[in-house]
Amino acid sequence: MTLFRQLMITIIVIFSLMLAVVMGINFNTTKGYLIGQLTSTTQDSATSLSMSVSDFMALEDYASVGSSINAVFDSGYFSEVRIHVYATEQDIVRSNETKIDGVPSWFIQLIDFKVPVAKAVISNGWNELGQVYITGSAGYGYHQLWLASRDLLISFFVIGAITLIVGSFALRYLFRPLVELEKQAEAIQQRRFLKMTNVPKTRELKSVVLSMNRMAEKLEKEFASEVETAQWLQAKAFKDPVSGLGNRNFFESQIKSHFVGRERGVDGLIFVSLADLAKLNNERGYESADMFIQSAADVLSKKVATISSFSTLARLSGADFVLLIPNIDHSQLKQIVEDIMTDLLELNVASISYSSYVANIGAISVDGQVDRAGAMSQADSALREAKRAGANMTKVLDSNIGQRLSLSRADWKDVLELTIKRESFKLQKQKVVMLDSSSDDVLTTSHEEVFMGLEHAGKEYHAGYFIGLAEQFDLGEKIDTVIVSQVIHYIQSRNLTVPLTVNLSMSSFSKASFIDWLDRTLGLLSADVKNKLMFEISEQSVLLEESQANVLAQILKKHHVSFGIDNVGKQFSAFQYLQTLMPDYVKVDSSYTRMAAGKESESFFMHTLCKMFNSLNIEVIATGVESERQLMALKRFDVVGAQGFYIGRSQDM
Repeated sequence: MTLFRQLMITIIVIFSLMLAVVMGINFNTTKGYLIGQLTSTTQDSATSLSMSVSDFMALEDYASVGSSINAVFDSGYFSEVRIHVYATEQDIVRSNETKIDGVPSWFIQLIDFKVPVAKAVISNGWNELGQVYITGSAGYGYHQLWLASRDLLISFFVIGAITLIVGSFALRYLFRPLVELEKQAEAIQQRRFLKMTNVPKTRELKSVVLSMNRMAEKLEKEFASEVETAQWLQAKAFKDPVSGLGNRNFFESQIKSHFVGRERGVDGLIFVSLADLAKLNNERGYESADMFIQSAADVLSKKVATISSFSTLARLSGADFVLLIPNIDHSQLKQIVEDIMTDLLELNVASISYSSYVANIGAISVDGQVDRAGAMSQADSALREAKRAGANMTKVLDSNIGQRLSLSRADWKDVLELTIKRESFKLQKQKVVMLDSSSDDVLTTSHEEVFMGLEHAGKEYHAGYFIGLAEQFDLGEKIDTVIVSQVIHYIQSRNLTVPLTVNLSMSSFSKASFIDWLDRTLGLLSADVKNKLMFEISEQSVLLEESQANVLAQILKKHHVSFGIDNVGKQFSAFQYLQTLMPDYVKVDSSYTRMAAGKESESFFMHTLCKMFNSLNIEVIATGVESERQLMALKRFDVVGAQGFYIGRSQDM
């Protein structure tokens, strides 16, 4: 129960007690006054009657006596007027049954009203002729008591209602700082460090507000320090200080994760080698050499920004850069290589390179049948051929992919549109388990992630083959709409024990039309279905469309649907976006899973990341778990879940 309600109930109880006490006092006072007034009236009437009938009694004119009795009886509130005649030992009586109109029967039964009886002696001279007895009427007393009690009760209720209404508004005004404090506490719990600007004047509330503001400021500094430490460690381990790109360690961790992925399609691998870097360093100094490297890195970064947010760009050594582009066909790769070389040649125009000989580029297109070592070796061979061909030459190999792929771009578009129309995507699911460091028993499944594919001409294709083309054809939104609908239908038709997670592409949630459709769709679902539905978006897409990602997060929170962020840590990014989105969980990139089982310095970095995520009350799930050694290592950290081939492979839905 809220403090406001407790105070209102307390006020009502106190007011009711006051009402009861005041009514009791007023009732007794009124009752005593009425009894006293009635006693006085009956006694005066008895005395007056005895004096007026004394002469009639002496003459034994009892008819006149009766007339006098009638006159007295009709003039007041009496239930009986009686004269006892000593001479005849008889009574002359005038009485009437007491009728009480306008008074509830329960009130009459509840109240004991003692009716007074007045007496007076009838005498003539020294002779006593009789005695007068007058009994007051209880009807008058009950009637007056009821009117007084009713009016007092109505007055109290009116005054009480006005007091409660005014008091409630007053209390709400006084409680505004407490409401703001509650919001501030909830925000701090979610690691949004709000500070109250309107400090109340009440001494106690003012002290609490100032203390909360100091605590919020301190927690904000601590979290900022954790983020800064994580970013520093990330840059120290994976960032090249000259170019600002990833270093060899970064590229090795990313390419290992990529080549063990289940949904690899056609990838492009590009090697870029700058020319005469040593001569530039020796003759013009290291600053000129660094400028050459930084300018080449800028050229490559700008090109990557126009291609795919999922690309990996790094500097392998002094003059060598590498670029991995997933889901790209051979013709696109050739165009990208040509564009990069054209932009690099501008460095000579700007007198940044040593001479007109700027660089060589070698590239290779590989599919899922080529392993990591084979792809690196073929890309290196392409670079050597480019260097043998001469200055500023490029070489792009296709690794015989064209002979293995049976579908052209136009064919793929037709296949995708037909699959969307028929809603016939093949769905698989892979489980995510909860880790319990205190137990080595069977791990409990937390949820299952949904993967999509399609079947054409008797052959199955996973998403890696066509997701890049789907984005190029602007079919991402339609595909996600179909997948979400299929998953919802699957949930409704089965009695699931764990939720299913759907990955949403950036091209979907960045569009208002998809957000509106998702909002309407979730609004029509029952709570049981929504409890079995979860969503994920990649960190890369969040960094590019943070505002739309926040819109999506608010929609999902409104419908009480859990969501997470995938591939966290894959990019060199500030983690402040987590404070805005506040996902239920994050899935750290698989490269960090290997760190957990790696060297102490690498595992310390993983520990720092997990500590930062948990400080935001965000659960951490490790991906790419491929061995028992990695699984055991993860239990040493604040990791609540794990996913990978060792945990379980994908199964058809």
